[in-house]
Amino acid sequence: MRPHVFVVEGKNDKFRLERLLDQPLVITTNGSAIDEDSIKLLKKLDETHDIVLFLDPDHAGERIRRLVSKELKHVYHAFINKEDAISENMKKIGVEHASDEVILEALKTIKMVKHERMSDVTHAFLHDVGLTGSSSSKALRNLIGEKLGIGFTNGKTLYYRCHIFGIHKHHIMEVIHATSSEKEIRTELSKR
Repeated sequence: MRPHVFVVEGKNDKFRLERLLDQPLVITTNGSAIDEDSIKLLKKLDETHDIVLFLDPDHAGERIRRLVSKELKHVYHAFINKEDAISENMKKIGVEHASDEVILEALKTIKMVKHERMSDVTHAFLHDVGLTGSSSSKALRNLIGEKLGIGFTNGKTLYYRCHIFGIHKHHIMEVIHATSSEKEIRTELSKR
């Protein structure tokens, strides 16, 4: 197994990983952008290391995730939910604000990019099961992202992540059915 390099956005994210893990190699993007020198360094490290993108669950983090993913061959992703990354004053979102348990759980469920893209998920399927095109689609996508460990997404990003992580229709349907069953049970119990 190749050693990991963790990519985070800021120095506080880096300090959190260094406190929780045994001598991790952590590179920061210094905020919401990533410069060409950092990309060059990551490309060099990609030859000998697995690159784990552990970025904030916001638009800036997603932008960096897309940019870096396009450039590297050995890319892994770790995700935390937005709700788990909110600061105490409710004004900031970031890895640094997540609990130790949330961070460690995210690092246990790292997703590897599969370059062969072996998913049967289609845009029509996402629409048919309500993940796109309805008023409740965003909430359902958030649930799917949480249960499958792929972060928050819009419809296009969900489709893309299903393909790069090898997620199939049956994985999505299992989450939807389990969630439906939970809701039905809760509704039934509340009637009693």
